[in-house]
Amino acid sequence: MGQETAYPISFSGPEIRTVELHPIGVPTAAPFAPLRGGRLELAFDDFSPNQRRLEYRWKHCTFDWFDSPDLSSSDYISGFTTGSFETIDASFNTKASYIHYRSAFPNDLMEFTLSGNYIVEVYDVDLPDEAIIQKRFTLYETEVSIEARALESTVIRDKRTHQEIDFTVKHGDSNYPLYDAYDALQCVVLQNGRWESAVTGPDPQFVRGSEVVFNPTNEQSFAGGNSWRFADLKSTQFAALGIQRIEEGAALWHVYLEQDEPRTFAFHQARQDIDGQFRIANDRQENTTGSDYLQVHFSLKAFEPLAGRDIYIFGGISGWDFKPTHRLIWNEISRQYEASLLLKQGYYNYLYLTRDSKGLGKNDYASLQAYPGNVSDLEGSHSRADNVYQIIAYYWDISGYDRVIGFQPIRYGVNP
Repeated sequence: MGQETAYPISFSGPEIRTVELHPIGVPTAAPFAPLRGGRLELAFDDFSPNQRRLEYRWKHCTFDWFDSPDLSSSDYISGFTTGSFETIDASFNTKASYIHYRSAFPNDLMEFTLSGNYIVEVYDVDLPDEAIIQKRFTLYETEVSIEARALESTVIRDKRTHQEIDFTVKHGDSNYPLYDAYDALQCVVLQNGRWESAVTGPDPQFVRGSEVVFNPTNEQSFAGGNSWRFADLKSTQFAALGIQRIEEGAALWHVYLEQDEPRTFAFHQARQDIDGQFRIANDRQENTTGSDYLQVHFSLKAFEPLAGRDIYIFGGISGWDFKPTHRLIWNEISRQYEASLLLKQGYYNYLYLTRDSKGLGKNDYASLQAYPGNVSDLEGSHSRADNVYQIIAYYWDISGYDRVIGFQPIRYGVNP
């Protein structure tokens, strides 16, 4: 029986924390890598009381995140089709006890032979049919070139609030002609690596010789959003900017952030951020096993609860998903929204996104389309905001899979 729904944007079991997947040496980058020469690193912490025997495996997917129907693992992997973790270390001198797992791929034991979308899946050897982690990543080739521009929306009503990406797929200098640019070619545009708001499968505006031109507008543009908020949690001894107080509890440290305020109608103030990602670090010990877990308390100023809408802490901090654990709760006594998250020491970006309450707990593709996240309600949206975009070109290969023939990142205001 085939899949009924696409693979999730991210999934992890309740005892798993701080899942990272990124190119080696670039912890704040989204998981995109070249098929030839690219390597990714997977890391996470396991809070299970007993150490488990964990391994990982890979699944090749279509452009819309279903299993590639005509491929087996031997078609896209040379070598071993499962992996063992290179690093398994216990936390040291921390209040919270956890086991840290880390591994990189491809490696000496395996390599990928096909580009495309992939899922890396972690499982317990004793329960191989039950995934405890699923993360998306993409391996790309450069069979075609992509020229792109990031600019203010050309729709008049969205000019001050939205951004659009105009791009052209060129295959004139390659040995990979696009014979079927209208059906076999699928393009996806992401903002800051976010799959839940991806523009998927825009129609070409026209085909001109060896160029396929896309100028997505209107509903295919992106809300510019705002500069990312931040939480600097590297120290338990000193309150960094934005921290109200730090308290040492018997089981955990508690960090209370200063109250956040809505920025709906505030002027845009540009500041440097890490594009919504996070980075694990502390000021006293080794980062991966010496960083403690903190109970971090968020609060958001509000006069009244938002009727029919939920508020989420969103970004890499939430796995780029609308997790019920990251939903803020209205406190009638303090007249503010509140949430408490267990976070590993480090530096985090985040935003407050709203979503229709009918979407609570529904993170499949259809629900994300029906109940999308809204950045404007609490953060405002500015066409001059700093965002990085990724354009991915897929082509249905004769071998029977969605091949990634081109990839181009672009930052708003900085054209390649």
